[in-house]
Amino acid sequence: MLAASVPATIADISADWIGRSLAGRFPGARVAAARMEGFVDGTAQKCRFELDYDVGAPSGPPSLWVKGGFDPKGASQGNAFSNEVLFYRDLAPLLDISLPDSFYGAIDKATNNGVVVLEDLLLRGARFGRATEPLTPDMAARVLTIQARLHARFWSGRDTAHLDWLVPGGAIAGAGVVDQYFGLWDNAQRLPRFAFLTAEQTDRPRMQAALNRLIDHLRDHPLCVLHGDSQGGNLFFIDDAPGYLDWQHSMIGHWAFDLAGFMMTSLTVEDRRLHERALLRHYLSALTDAGVAAPAFGAAWDDYARYAMWAFMWVMCPVEAHPEAVCSANSERACAAISDLKTLAKLGV
Repeated sequence: MLAASVPATIADISADWIGRSLAGRFPGARVAAARMEGFVDGTAQKCRFELDYDVGAPSGPPSLWVKGGFDPKGASQGNAFSNEVLFYRDLAPLLDISLPDSFYGAIDKATNNGVVVLEDLLLRGARFGRATEPLTPDMAARVLTIQARLHARFWSGRDTAHLDWLVPGGAIAGAGVVDQYFGLWDNAQRLPRFAFLTAEQTDRPRMQAALNRLIDHLRDHPLCVLHGDSQGGNLFFIDDAPGYLDWQHSMIGHWAFDLAGFMMTSLTVEDRRLHERALLRHYLSALTDAGVAAPAFGAAWDDYARYAMWAFMWVMCPVEAHPEAVCSANSERACAAISDLKTLAKLGV
């Protein structure tokens, strides 16, 4: 059977293509029919297919997801789609955290688009994180444990020196995402989320300078592998055990990028204020348990407060990527945290 190629559009994902993509994991399986029964749009497009197999031949999974950059709006994301393919190829086999199984991945060399074929976690009874459903502090601690295990596994470049695709700041820094998002400022001003900004946060040049300074820090401190988009909407839970989806922004950088990005989007403002110090201590302890010399709490707190700035990107996030209810919920939490933690002063702007 010929190897699967990289479909350019959703219309190119046929039963034959899915069958070829599964051949390496499910030898002899022949897909007779594929019905698209679910679709999630965002930076990437994710399509859920239910499958029928030829009778009397081996079979594969009854359903799966195909994810890739099938819409032109993803072109501004640089290497994001190819990064996810490479994450599942090179890094996922080294991790002991909960991940979806990847059946196939390929990159179109002409366009740099990547496609992955992933297990349907619904078959394992998974539920998925939502910004509109904040986590409890206890569940947040469980998530920080898996963040610490991810970060510790590749701390100080361990097992990554030969992976030239894994660059400091990843696609976020490489594609100039901060400046792209500030191009959406005028539209964001007309949306409900903008009501959560403090007076100093409405200073567009200052906020843009702060975020670009943060990206410089991220790029200049390649301490470990990061998920890169650790917001609560990229989590899944099976029997209350958390795992992470959406690895297209995997990169190397500063650990606080993941930690703050998660904390700002997954806890209510009240719970974050009450529990953030204890949760940071929990993360540092989990790093130590994983064999890393964790930073001292004072220095770690300053880094956490500095990296709270990244969550301000939710203020400008286009509704084509995330609905207004999600952007508003995350903007409220981000703006409160940036004010509480004196983030702008810590960034020196």
